[in-house]
Amino acid sequence: MDKYGEKYSGDSKFVADCRQLQSMYRVEVNEAIRPYKGRDGKTHYYGNYIESGEQSGNNFLTEYAFSYAKYRVENKKEYETIESDRLFNNLLSSQPMAFNLFCPLREMLEKSPEAATAAIKAALPMYPIHSVTSVDLEFIPEDYAELSGDKSAMDAIIRFVNGSDKEGFIGIETKYSENLGTNVALEKGTNKPRAKSLETVRRLQCFKPDIEERITEGQIRLTQIYRNFLLSESYAGKYGLDSYSIIMAPARHPSTGKEVDSLRNELREEYKNKINSISLEDFV
Repeated sequence: MDKYGEKYSGDSKFVADCRQLQSMYRVEVNEAIRPYKGRDGKTHYYGNYIESGEQSGNNFLTEYAFSYAKYRVENKKEYETIESDRLFNNLLSSQPMAFNLFCPLREMLEKSPEAATAAIKAALPMYPIHSVTSVDLEFIPEDYAELSGDKSAMDAIIRFVNGSDKEGFIGIETKYSENLGTNVALEKGTNKPRAKSLETVRRLQCFKPDIEERITEGQIRLTQIYRNFLLSESYAGKYGLDSYSIIMAPARHPSTGKEVDSLRNELREEYKNKINSISLEDFV
């Protein structure tokens, strides 16, 4: 271990680089390492954990983002999945990264809707955005249980009106070092796919005809990318909204491209444009 902290033996080269980069940032802002109790029962000192982010705000790039993060934690709804320690003290987490990416646009929208719309249209020119109406973080529909039974939040949601005055949204999943191919939708305590998820797949009719059988047989696992897509499309369908989904991750991320392709390849042709991937670098 050096001033940047302890190395984690389970890191891939990509994750180790991300952890090192955030550890270097921690040293630059003069934050102490917060000890981490590992699954091995031992105390570790990984450099991406800080002690007092709730007070310093050092996991955020702007005061607005820090203030909004505190507001969301203080006003957390029962079904929301915002985690205070992850948000304020884990420099490697994609949750605060989403706040850092989208709070500047949220703040801009409050001050100048025209400027925010211009910025978002420039960043996301493939979508039919006429005017942006809201930018929010960690969004879970209140009626999630009815929609898809899944509390997998949209890390960010951009709501807009198109040129025909129809409302729509872009649900965005941000990833830094984590993979999408985890958090499978299973019935509690079993290895069987969640019945509500299968029902949602059947109801939406946006997948290839045999997908339900392949999910049941275990050929396709309902990983996070599927769960997010099902919730987004269920929400859009119920409220008559246009909908799109984006996965945003570093260009070097080792699995995002194949995971997006794995979902897109299972969609019927007219739904393939609903899922896209954009590199973090291009968006910034």
